[in-house]
Amino acid sequence: MRSLSRHLLLLGESLKAKVIMDRPTGRSKGFAFVTYETIEEAEKAKEEMNAKFLDGWVIFVDPAKPRESRPPPPPQSPADPSSVLGFTTNKTVGWSG
Repeated sequence: MRSLSRHLLLLGESLKAKVIMDRPTGRSKGFAFVTYETIEEAEKAKEEMNAKFLDGWVIFVDPAKPRESRPPPPPQSPADPSSVLGFTTNKTVGWSG
């Protein structure tokens, strides 16, 4: 991700860059949010980096979209045997013949 940061800095004045990390593994989830000082700099970064190769990866640049609201999950009853400590077991039975 350092080479990505280096390339983004060459394209304009970035105010903020946040690489999204996977909490359990501590590894990058493969995307980041970058905020530029002006719309023009953000457009320049998009034109220069979109669909380009960097360190063996193809970089895609898209404007961020507002987070869509999700309905809250349905409450689990404590008597449900398939739910233990927040984990739901698979109730599917299979066989091979």
